[in-house]
Amino acid sequence: MAAPGALEAALDMLPAGAAIYPFFMAKGWFVNSALARRLEGREVRVLEPFGLDADLPGIAAGLIGAEAARQGWQMAETHVLLAAHGSARGKAAAQSAEDFAARLEPLLDGAGMRCGYVEQAPFLPDLVPDLPDRTLCLPFFAMEGDHVRDDVIVGLRGAGYQGPILPALGRAEAVPALIAAALARSTATHAPA
Repeated sequence: MAAPGALEAALDMLPAGAAIYPFFMAKGWFVNSALARRLEGREVRVLEPFGLDADLPGIAAGLIGAEAARQGWQMAETHVLLAAHGSARGKAAAQSAEDFAARLEPLLDGAGMRCGYVEQAPFLPDLVPDLPDRTLCLPFFAMEGDHVRDDVIVGLRGAGYQGPILPALGRAEAVPALIAAALARSTATHAPA
């Protein structure tokens, strides 16, 4: 979406009724406003964004469990900081992270969980002094752009956080299969009779 004309050029190659899979974490401003505006007048179906996929918490739990094991930590003594975008414009981004955390936490065998944000309170660096020693950070982002590199990694390290920081959730090895499954479900649901 950032490259001028790139989305429109890709859309011009799609057949009518094609599915659009928003690789975003929330159904917030980018999906509801920016993407919707760019899709106006096009005959496409917009699927639920990546961050809302029901299978994503299971993928995240696997990543967290593997990292806790690498650290030699039991899950019940591990704490997870879910680093998310948040937004000063509205509640959708934070709500998406909170909903994700609520679906993820029961999969973590007793690990504690807390959400922190880049663009709203509680801000990530402000949480660092109160984090338990065995805390790992999972960036709730589709890609490792400036927010992950600068705001999450540099921001946390600058505030004194020394725990592990996992790659952005969108980089997980299982993500391409998750996206393919979402597209396959959409195709099956909208197949001509």
